[in-house]
Amino acid sequence: MHWSPRHYLIALNMVSGIGGRRLIALQEHFGSLAAAWHAPFSALAEVKGMGPNTAQRFCEERLEICPLEEEKWAARLGARVVTLYDGEYPEYLKRLAVPPPVLYIMGKLPEEPGIAVVGTRKPSRVGVAQARHFTAELVRRGEAVISGLARGIDRCAHEQALELGGQTVAVLGSNLGQIYPAEHRGLVQRIKEQGAVVSEFSSRCPTVPGNFPRRNRIIAGFSRGVLVVQAGANSGALRTADWALEMGLEVWSIPGEISDPLREGNHKLIKQGAALVTSPAELFAGEPPEREGVPTSIGELFSAGCTPNEISARLGKPIQEVLVQISRLEVGGGRAWK
Repeated sequence: MHWSPRHYLIALNMVSGIGGRRLIALQEHFGSLAAAWHAPFSALAEVKGMGPNTAQRFCEERLEICPLEEEKWAARLGARVVTLYDGEYPEYLKRLAVPPPVLYIMGKLPEEPGIAVVGTRKPSRVGVAQARHFTAELVRRGEAVISGLARGIDRCAHEQALELGGQTVAVLGSNLGQIYPAEHRGLVQRIKEQGAVVSEFSSRCPTVPGNFPRRNRIIAGFSRGVLVVQAGANSGALRTADWALEMGLEVWSIPGEISDPLREGNHKLIKQGAALVTSPAELFAGEPPEREGVPTSIGELFSAGCTPNEISARLGKPIQEVLVQISRLEVGGGRAWK
């Protein structure tokens, strides 16, 4: 068996009960992941945080695991496996106290952290409108929109970013072969063409409730700030905000009617120090204004070599309008159109 260090990392990540903290403990105890992988039960049971039950499960499961087959599984789904040992692993995720050791990625990750847009799975019409309104401004400013592919606010944020030609990242609470919720499979295909779909869960990992709190820390890791649009008292969006606060990131919360149960979480965050925001411009308060001389028309951006999707995202214009204007430009010999 000729595995590289990254293959041992992929393999260990496939064992149930072995997460980032236990991986660190195994590395420290045995000196290498390869030594940990081949260790006998008695030695594994002595590792801090392992115990006999986890050690026994490890010994049973490793007989069935092959990281090379796992990479083939990912490739069949149009994904790739990226580990902490790989150059492609995003530096900004390393800000997490325990970064996910392995990522399964479809599409292209943003070079810089974006802004997370999160909230309830059952938003009101006002919540949906606010999610779309704020997301449109993020896209206009070239920010990657990060969310969790859940029903409700997450879906609104992803769809608005896609419609405006922006970049969006969906962080899953399931493995890539078991998209959850299932009705978002089509959305996943669209996102991977215009951004990225990411999971830390291997092919062996079932979709269970405990996955989603874990997923929320990665949403925060992909972000430079978290916007909570509409959230009840026990919304998972609050967990994402907690992770962001722990990392020292900005957290913004949209207020609502004080008797609205769908805003209880928002008001709780504001009491805890999150910034109250009522317009998208407030997300960028204190940042330098857009530079003078930066191209601001479709013609100028097209002449500068921007793609239609990039132009749409920068100007906040529908992609169809951008394509029509570019067609006119090309027919008209390059006249600048506003």
